[in-house]
Amino acid sequence: MRNGQKYIYNAGEAEASIGNECSKHYTNYTENGSVVYYRYNKAKRHGPQCAARIYLLYHSDSDKITVYKAEVEHNNHHDKLRGVDENVKQCIQELYNDGVMKPKQIIRALRARNYKKKKYGTSIISLGELKECIYEDDQDIEDDGENKFRIFISSIRSLNVAFTSSHIHANVTYKLVWLGYPVLIVGTTDVNKSFHPFGLAICSNEKTEDFEFISNNIQNGMQVINKDLLKPTALISDAADAIKNGFRNVFNNEYYQTMCWAHMKRKVEHCICQINDKDIRKEIMEDIEMLQLFNSIPVFKLASTLFMKKWNMNTKQQNQSILDFLEYFDNEWLQSNNGRYEGIQLYTSSTNSVLEATNETIKDDGTFRERHVLSRFLIIATNIINSWSAERDAFSINAKIFATETTLSLQLWTLSYQWAKPTKDISCIENNDSKQYYIPARDLQSVTRVDL
Repeated sequence: MRNGQKYIYNAGEAEASIGNECSKHYTNYTENGSVVYYRYNKAKRHGPQCAARIYLLYHSDSDKITVYKAEVEHNNHHDKLRGVDENVKQCIQELYNDGVMKPKQIIRALRARNYKKKKYGTSIISLGELKECIYEDDQDIEDDGENKFRIFISSIRSLNVAFTSSHIHANVTYKLVWLGYPVLIVGTTDVNKSFHPFGLAICSNEKTEDFEFISNNIQNGMQVINKDLLKPTALISDAADAIKNGFRNVFNNEYYQTMCWAHMKRKVEHCICQINDKDIRKEIMEDIEMLQLFNSIPVFKLASTLFMKKWNMNTKQQNQSILDFLEYFDNEWLQSNNGRYEGIQLYTSSTNSVLEATNETIKDDGTFRERHVLSRFLIIATNIINSWSAERDAFSINAKIFATETTLSLQLWTLSYQWAKPTKDISCIENNDSKQYYIPARDLQSVTRVDL
């Protein structure tokens, strides 16, 4: 290594010639004078130093100062700056804006991003490439100048579950894809009310055509695995017309449209607050909850008629808030969306709670509450489908098998035994194709047919 030398007789000029790129590192004291070594600031202080070093020799026998510069190329990395990289700062800011605020969650999300980038490459994909790769034969997507697409992902095991099912749950979730695209999930429940997904779809909209697209893909999947087409007996969803119309256009057979009781109750509780009498508001809500428990269509229709008759008679005082609510309830939940009571379909859940719990699992474990660009979420969605399929492998440990018979717990056996101990008279009334059993309530020991 050759050193360039420069003689300067002023200490200020010598230090100024070094510039702001360097700072003092350490000092050695020798017979010739003190030697002050400088380091380049772009190299870490406690790490390997740049070979192009600078040092000043303050001569002990004169005022002369010698500046030595190593005539070699810099070997420090100019792109490695001190502190947090600007790209990382931007990612942290995006995570914070999306609600990921805890340090461990941020670190986990950053690590996941870095791993996925190394494994899968860039996360940028154009809608033109997406359409060219997947939708060359899809003529249902209208081209009106807007970017539109539909993707449905499933597996053979999930489709086999669909074949054994008798009803469908459908729902839409958000805050998974960066541009706000909805994610549509469909599945079913077994007799133990455990949810089993058929698959998920990412669409640019959530219109009738999008749900029709999902239904068609399920039927196409049935044909691929050589199964009969799905003929559901019930569809459980919220009151969205797009869901109902989309499934109706594909599944032409007669099936019950079951309104999710949890969605319906929240909407009713929001509207019933307009009634200014607190006691009447509470009694009406109790009657609505009672309507939910009826176990057959004729009884529900009769009870609904009596409900409207009761409260119309009780409003002769012309309480307008009650009349407005009754009009709303009749139009929305008796005339339009009346499939919401327990007895509308046997062995069918009356809510979408288990599906919404699956949505939360996707957000917690699949995306870490982070919104992803479309191409990245497609990879995540594929991993989720693979996980759902692996969980339903009959040979795996703790497999989630589709239950066709109710699992009776010890607690249920105990409650059944306690219920059977009382000596109450049970009455049976036979119809053409069914039997109805009547059991005295509360402290009554018997009930006559006249009372029935």
